[in-house]
Amino acid sequence: MKKIITFFVTFILSIILYSPVFGQDKEEVMNDLISVYLKDDYSIYIPEGLNDEFSYLICDYEYTITKYSNAHNVNIRKYPNTESDILGQLLYNTSVSVITEYDGWSCIGTEDGIAFVYSEYLSETELPKMVYTKEELYIMAHLLAGECQGYPDEEQLKVGSVVLNRVKSVRYPNTIKEVVFQKGQYSCTYDGNYYREPTERNLENARYLLEYGSILPEYVVFQARRKQGCGVYLRTEYHWYCY
Repeated sequence: MKKIITFFVTFILSIILYSPVFGQDKEEVMNDLISVYLKDDYSIYIPEGLNDEFSYLICDYEYTITKYSNAHNVNIRKYPNTESDILGQLLYNTSVSVITEYDGWSCIGTEDGIAFVYSEYLSETELPKMVYTKEELYIMAHLLAGECQGYPDEEQLKVGSVVLNRVKSVRYPNTIKEVVFQKGQYSCTYDGNYYREPTERNLENARYLLEYGSILPEYVVFQARRKQGCGVYLRTEYHWYCY
């Protein structure tokens, strides 16, 4: 019985989406479809077994719009509200396919179906990249290779972010090279690990940091295996990030 209901609803959605007879523009159609499943608390109810079909239909729609995240660590949520589960995060300038907007939220297509991002954090154009030198790329990539070579990308980006935050801080030198080689700061510069060959991930993460900047708040200027400074911003499996 469930399969019959699922097929029937999917069939109706297909007609609505792809038939020109309805005479609605893309946004009207999408809002109508989403509204069918919105409950009073703004969560979405999609009948069991229908999510894949529903998501395929709307995410495959011809007129999705590409937008770009204009901030770091933008939350991707299951439903269009701030209490909803966080499914993931967007890094700065990550592209997404926006299906429609609903009450200040953008409905986007993901590999697992539909999800929502607060529209304020999306821009219609790709954001400009910062200019950097080959030497800065070399130093950042080797710093990542020396401090966290095999760690996940997110951890590498955090480690490199502390370097960039220090460059901006009046408490530290104002160049990447001087920050990295400041006496007593980064152990990889004196234990030899700085001279490891950077992996492709080290290089890609270094490029991202130099093009788009720190993913951590500017006041986070400590990264270590123990607590430092006045307070803890974040503790991961690998490091403490402090201020």
